[in-house]
Amino acid sequence: MLPRHLRASEPGGPKPKLPESHRPEAAGSVAPVVSVSAVSSATSSRPSLEKFADAAGRSGSEGVRRSTLPSFASGSHGDDAGDDDADVPSTQCPQMAFVGARGRTPNLYWHAPDESQLRRHPRFIGLPHESLITLGSDASFKFVRQGTELWDELHVGRLTTGCLTGALGFQEDGVGRQLGMGNRGGSHGPMLGAFHRLRQGAMIFDSGMPIPKENSVNSQVVQKFNEQENKLGPLFPIDTNGAENQFAVNTNTSPSQKAGGSSKCGKKNAQRKKAKLKTPGADEKETLVVDANAVHSNDSIQSYSRWLTRRDPHSKAAAQRGEGGVRMAWGSAQEHGTFATLMLHHPTSVAEEVGLCVVDHSAIPAAWNLGALPPMGASPDGIITMDTAWFKGKKQGAPTRERLVVEVKNSSPFRKHGNGATFEVTDRDSYDHPPPYHMPQLQMEMLACGVTGGLLCMQSATRGVRVFYVKRDDDYVAAMLGVISDLYTQYVLTHTTPPENTFNHRKDHQALVRATKRIAAKCVLVEEIAHRQLPGEAYDTRAFV
Repeated sequence: MLPRHLRASEPGGPKPKLPESHRPEAAGSVAPVVSVSAVSSATSSRPSLEKFADAAGRSGSEGVRRSTLPSFASGSHGDDAGDDDADVPSTQCPQMAFVGARGRTPNLYWHAPDESQLRRHPRFIGLPHESLITLGSDASFKFVRQGTELWDELHVGRLTTGCLTGALGFQEDGVGRQLGMGNRGGSHGPMLGAFHRLRQGAMIFDSGMPIPKENSVNSQVVQKFNEQENKLGPLFPIDTNGAENQFAVNTNTSPSQKAGGSSKCGKKNAQRKKAKLKTPGADEKETLVVDANAVHSNDSIQSYSRWLTRRDPHSKAAAQRGEGGVRMAWGSAQEHGTFATLMLHHPTSVAEEVGLCVVDHSAIPAAWNLGALPPMGASPDGIITMDTAWFKGKKQGAPTRERLVVEVKNSSPFRKHGNGATFEVTDRDSYDHPPPYHMPQLQMEMLACGVTGGLLCMQSATRGVRVFYVKRDDDYVAAMLGVISDLYTQYVLTHTTPPENTFNHRKDHQALVRATKRIAAKCVLVEEIAHRQLPGEAYDTRAFV
């Protein structure tokens, strides 16, 4: 999921309440304060960090095969041939036929599935409702669904990818444009946002279990949830009665009613308990039945029903904010569709939903000689385990399966037409190389998830998905964490507000900026994929609502 900044509360306003079982202990939630004399000056360049930065981005793409396929390639790679998950896509994305079409309200969910639809696929490992997760160690946070209230609260006091470029000083005046941010750079606000975030106490929990036991308990809950989801079939089946678009009419009807069937939410003899659950995005509170064995098949129906009824109002609200509002909302609305396209294109792959993956400080090499670091984490849009031999080459004649983080970036096709209130569908050129400012996010995600590679999926509504392979670069990670450590020790722990252009004049920081650009240039385009659809699931084909 696209990293989100925490929503700011009104001064003096009530703070959202977590379920009682998930409220943290107060002890240990406030960071200790150290004196200014205990740390070195943050304005001085550190030769060790400059050395790391100079070494970063010098290698990484050797042996990786650059795609020679034409756009909208329809075939699968290597042992992925013979996909029977869905029909082989046509040689052109259907959205291309709408180029030039105009309307007042762009449809943010154009050809996009809901996450609840994606969780029904047998090769997608989804996460259950957060009330079923046992929270304790930081490692348990990866089981908390993204976008939920609890997931938002877990970001407090932690440096996550939503504020990473700000903390690194990459959005300061003169730096942002170098990294491809355009008008989004040139502001000190993002660094101040990271500073204030880290001054807050991070949430802590105590499950009373050893970490291996805690992980085992949560893994069993996830397994049961997915076993139940996989038995249910499509969440919103394609209308076989010939309706032109199921989304254009009667959107207040639940998916099960539209399909003409009944909702099966578990066995009669299952042990049941009641809990008040708040579905992400729902304003109202509802009491839902939680089945300990079925593990929330009912939750999928409820969350999807709410999603279905709010999709058009969401699109209208974004259109009222103009082209920028549509662009920002499009990115989040299309994430699950892009991830599904990648998974469906590789039929032997297994995709995973993940929450907040926290960086294990004990795994950071002592040889990097870093100072104190804040709690850190990342929430990639997903993780995929797949055969990588088709683009990395086979080793010793055996297929290579690798676990990779997946980050999705979606480009809105809608542009304002003239000076009026009308939008137009446009055909945007795809990126030849990803913008450099995405690199810190991917490197942090790989560090937090303990993997050595990642896929950056850049979606064009009309041209499909370009997939870039990004290799983890530990020299870069070391230099990046060194800057974060200086921000944390010199400013956060001393309650000193960082000045504008805090790091800009340091040689090590300038070297880190250059390294960021090198790593982006080393990313390899490994494939281009036409949009794919989850088998049996209905998609909204309206460009405008």
